[in-house]
Amino acid sequence: MSKVKLGEVAIEHKETCKGSKDGYPIVGLEHLVPEEVTLTACDEGSDNTFTKMFRKGNVLFGRRRAYLRKAAVAPFDGICSGDITVIEAIPDRILPELLPFIIQNDELFDFAVGKSAGSLSPRVKWEHLKNYEFELPDMGKQHELAELLWAMDATKKSYQKLITATDELVKSQFIGPIAYKDFSGHTAPMRRCA
Repeated sequence: MSKVKLGEVAIEHKETCKGSKDGYPIVGLEHLVPEEVTLTACDEGSDNTFTKMFRKGNVLFGRRRAYLRKAAVAPFDGICSGDITVIEAIPDRILPELLPFIIQNDELFDFAVGKSAGSLSPRVKWEHLKNYEFELPDMGKQHELAELLWAMDATKKSYQKLITATDELVKSQFIGPIAYKDFSGHTAPMRRCA
């Protein structure tokens, strides 16, 4: 294992959309879920001012309010907010499948919070993030680690789905329709919002 800086194994992906945004998914900070390693939400449409491009496999790091711990790997190409730093692995230095886990960890976020500037909406720059140091094993071990970490992430997601399904089953068995009286005194069924 050797100690490396993030900027030695990854770069800031700087690409802007100069043409039409039609067909590109749009990602804002609200789409990055704290402590989730994979991006699962986006908006469709081109009604925004975003121009920063990202590519499938890039890691999207929420640089504004880094204490929220928002970073995720992109499963598709798209356009994102300027408050997101797009990070791209240097494939001969780090396995791209391992990079999301290097970035989505408490030590990096603590480092980012310490380097953030601004009082109401602190932001961290790539110039600071690239100096984050960590231990990186050789490529063979990186493959093993990435495989293990992605398997753990898949297991976690399966448990989350099972918990959600169980919760819905319990609700359907024990919570019947709820009625309320409107201002005229009539009773009407109340709809539950999902």
